[in-house]
Amino acid sequence: MATVAKELAESLQRCNKCGFCLAHCPIYKVTGIEWTAARGRIALISGALLDDQLEIGEIKDPVFNCLTCNACLDDCPGGVVTADIIFSTREELLKRQGQPWLQKLLFQKLLANPSLVHTASKFLRLADVAGLRTLGRKTGLVKIMGDAGKAEAVVPRVPPSGGLDEIIRIAKSIENPKYKVAYFAGCHAPNFAPEVGAATIRVLNKHQVEVTVPRFVCCGLPATGYGDMPSARNLARTNIDIAGNLNVDAIVTPCGSCSSFLKDYSKLMAGEPEWAEKAKDFAAKVKDISEFLIDIGLDTDMGTIKKKITWHDPCHLGRYQKIKAQPRTILQSIPGV
Repeated sequence: MATVAKELAESLQRCNKCGFCLAHCPIYKVTGIEWTAARGRIALISGALLDDQLEIGEIKDPVFNCLTCNACLDDCPGGVVTADIIFSTREELLKRQGQPWLQKLLFQKLLANPSLVHTASKFLRLADVAGLRTLGRKTGLVKIMGDAGKAEAVVPRVPPSGGLDEIIRIAKSIENPKYKVAYFAGCHAPNFAPEVGAATIRVLNKHQVEVTVPRFVCCGLPATGYGDMPSARNLARTNIDIAGNLNVDAIVTPCGSCSSFLKDYSKLMAGEPEWAEKAKDFAAKVKDISEFLIDIGLDTDMGTIKKKITWHDPCHLGRYQKIKAQPRTILQSIPGV
């Protein structure tokens, strides 16, 4: 039997196979297939990593089509964090089977440089304007492009303007700020939804919060999602170093996925003595925008918006961080909603 990390082995053995997870797994609800729920996935992973009943390549699909949403944890009597098991198994798969070149390029180069991310988004914009993406789909070209073709299918349309530099220009000093924060822009919002960053900064300024926009890199969650922990830690080191030069009260982001992972930096870097304490200090400052606004006292002097709004709890915000009341409180405070 190949060597498996003690923590992973213990997590796998903690599952008592009760099946309570089946009622909560969104994929199992659609497929009805045992291995698409946490119990089935854990059984297959155990068979490959602990019992040598399966080759590790045979469990690749069950390991990679898990959403890692943590819904299975809602009613798990053993408190088995299947998402952590999945991430660790993906790391094991990467070690044994190697990493595709596209992932190496993405996690080691592209996401480590916000300017490159923006440049890549501009190429996508040109492709949209020229109709190349539509042509690729109609001709079937994307089907023979492997991972790149699959990625194209989920990449949203790129707006004509955006990028981290635009967000930096919006952030200006204010008189007599009550708080000073660093805005963690993330990868998606600056390039695909720049209005999110602009709105976040306006709201913070209205609360007498001065915002600086450092050139943080990707939080590291995408790399972790594919099992590339070395790249995730490299990205974390960069962000921790950047934050170490800032004098701010908090690191604020509107992205639930980013805030969730950034808060886990202490766990991510726990095995590196040189970084563990700095990672802990960094994580302690991270706040979701809704969490931060409620913490400092929400300004309820708002304009009226006559709309009916449905709120969806993002998995990384509601399940991972247990932040559910704050977004609702903010929405309910808006007149007309």
